[in-house]
Amino acid sequence: MKEINEEARSRLYAELGACLPRAGYKVLPEQDGLLPLEWNGIPICRITAGGGAQFHSRDLEPDGAEDAFDRATCIAHDTAEYLRLLETAQPLTANGLSGDYRLLAELNGAVLAGHPTAHGVEFVTWEWDYEQTGLWQGHYYGNNYAGAKQDFALRAGLVDKGLLFGQGELDELYRCCKRTRELDGTIGYRQEQEIIKVQDHIEAINPGVRERVLERQKTLESGMGLTQG
Repeated sequence: MKEINEEARSRLYAELGACLPRAGYKVLPEQDGLLPLEWNGIPICRITAGGGAQFHSRDLEPDGAEDAFDRATCIAHDTAEYLRLLETAQPLTANGLSGDYRLLAELNGAVLAGHPTAHGVEFVTWEWDYEQTGLWQGHYYGNNYAGAKQDFALRAGLVDKGLLFGQGELDELYRCCKRTRELDGTIGYRQEQEIIKVQDHIEAINPGVRERVLERQKTLESGMGLTQG
């Protein structure tokens, strides 16, 4: 049986304690070497030291619990992944760059870096200048590792940009899903659940979309009120 690295487990649980609450989960004190999570007051699972999860099927019976479990395990997996990368990552050095930045990936002039902070690891992508001494066009992703990886893949040429939706397009798709659920009385329960899954997926890959759509809706409603007055 593989021996558990106590230091690695402590780092993982500390990082999850910083990032999971931002995703709507309550992180409970460690129990028996595992990290218990709750969602909407419901026990969802217990995260393992390797970034996996233990759960009881009865805990996933309430509406939305299974999707919440999937999101939590995805976050735990990604967090364990980037913490392992950080362990062996070399410091990123460039003209004008200061602070603790670690080089996680580099290809075709594109760079993916991790920056450990007191509020969790933050991520940024850059491109090298022509002399390979300075970095420019930084895209800052905060704690959004998945978004930073996707941006790195695009900048490095690993993914065709034409195959992906931009933020504005994803926002519009989310808005259409929201309006369909609110206004279309013909959709059934199963259809609505599929639309909810689409919304959840958009939220996972496009942080802040819910707030942006709500703000746009408030702005439009305010403008309509002024016009009617």
